[in-house]
Amino acid sequence: MQLSTNKMMSVRSLFLRLDHARTSRRTSDNLGRNDLWLTEGQLILGAEKFIKLSGYQRIEFNQTFNQGAYPFISPVVGYRDSSQHHLGEPVYQEQDKDYTRTQNQEDKSMEGERKASGVFGGDTSKITTTVCVINPKIQDYDLGFFGHLESILYDVIDSYDNTNLILVTDSLSYSSITTKEEIGVSVETLMGEGLHLLFMNEKSDYAFFEKYDDIVGKPITVYEV
Repeated sequence: MQLSTNKMMSVRSLFLRLDHARTSRRTSDNLGRNDLWLTEGQLILGAEKFIKLSGYQRIEFNQTFNQGAYPFISPVVGYRDSSQHHLGEPVYQEQDKDYTRTQNQEDKSMEGERKASGVFGGDTSKITTTVCVINPKIQDYDLGFFGHLESILYDVIDSYDNTNLILVTDSLSYSSITTKEEIGVSVETLMGEGLHLLFMNEKSDYAFFEKYDDIVGKPITVYEV
């Protein structure tokens, strides 16, 4: 898929763009804000699209990670050759409108290709793994959730080589993350330790960040298909 650079845009303007359709519908249809949030299933599908478009060769679902002290299950996991291009900057992209999948068929084909030594076989040191944690609505500070996320992050750091952790959430969560101090401090701390953040809207358009400063600071490059 070929991408073309559109323009630089402030992060606030980007999220107004991501959320425009839903906030407009809220006004016209007299919907409450709680009626606008994406479901976990929608975000799982969106995360899968993001991982595929980022060049991952294998995707697996509901994978258990139990090498460390804090076992957990990730709904979406991507694997790719670590020599390939890495998303090292904030990215906004509109997804391919023709993207479709049949989950059961893809799950079966990937299971059939699995090797005894890993998803690719051979030298696993060259494989980069991306693990997704889904939380559709980050609206109020939730000590239990952020404690859970912190435990997963440190477990990934300590127990798994070449593995990244992405928190996938609704783009509507941006406001709370940037305006509510407790949430912002928690997210900033976790991103400083290596957490990545993926925001998505109802069309699976996304904004991906590796550094907290990029969420609240400088303009970012906007890409479109």
